[in-house]
Formats: sequence, C-alpha cells, structure tokens
Amino acid sequence: MTDDIRYQPKCFFASREYSSSFWGRFIYLYQGKGSLRLTRHSLCLEDCPQGVEIPFKDIKSIGLSRFSTWSKPLGLSRLVVNYFHDDEPRTLHLVPFESIWDPTPKTSRLVSSWHETLGNVEELTNRVEPPQFDPSASESTTAGLYVIQAALLGVFLIFFLIWMSASFVVR
Repeated sequence: MTDDIRYQPKCFFASREYSSSFWGRFIYLYQGKGSLRLTRHSLCLEDCPQGVEIPFKDIKSIGLSRFSTWSKPLGLSRLVVNYFHDDEPRTLHLVPFESIWDPTPKTSRLVSSWHETLGNVEELTNRVEPPQFDPSASESTTAGLYVIQAALLGVFLIFFLIWMSASFVVR
C-alpha cells in the first residue's frame, strides 16, 4: 500500500499542447478530470484514461500560473508540472478542486495549498518555483466584480419594474 501525503478526489487537467490549442484556450480549458494523489515517491493523476504517475526524479519544475483573463476573468490559478517521460519533456496543468460550484478564489487557494505542499516535499524542494503572483490577490478583484454585478442587476431590476408598471398603465 502506498503512503499518501495528500489526496484530492477531483482535479481538472490539460497538457501544454491542449492548453495552447484554440479549443483549450477559448472553448473548454480542461482536457479531462481525474483525481490527484501525492505519495512519498511520485505525483499521480488517476481515475482517468490519461492517468500518469510522475516519479519525483522525473520532475523538472512545479510552478503556479493563472489562466488568461480572457478565459477566467477572476484569475483562476493552476499548477504547472514540467517533467520528463521517456526522456521527452512534458507539461501538465492541474487544477485540484472541491466542487465546480466553488468560487474562483476558493479553488485558487486550494491550488496554492497544493503548490505549498509540493514545496514541502524534501525531494522537490529545489524544483518547486515560488509563485510569480499572489494567489490571494484575486479576492479583492473578486469583491469589486461582485459589487459591479450587483449594481448591474439592480439597474436591470429597476428598468424591468418600470417597464412592467408602464405595461399595466397602458391597458
């Protein structure tokens, strides 16, 4: 039996090639869904046809990045795992999540906590890159967007009520 350091039952993933395609950038960001397992010797994407086990010795780097604001306006974070498979470089983008209904900042915090966990694994210490942005910074942006959305909804509701009252007066 393997000794799990951490396990996430839900994780979206995509290869670099898929993420670079038109479909992967603008239509559907994820290539598939599986589960993510961190053991004492490897990082595993499981429960999907494209499952892969990446031994620590094959990992070149692990970083954090964000999806483009065009596809994820609230700044969703993702893990970027660069590794070698059969002496060929590969990249895997991972987004562990609890629920598809969770707000973007909550999912970004989960992604960030996985990045931190990977940084605490002794064999990966020098290969986990520090984040190039603050994963929690999107929360202030999110709060502002919620205010804007509420204001737009209020304006729409006012115009709708005026239109409804006008239609009753005409009769």
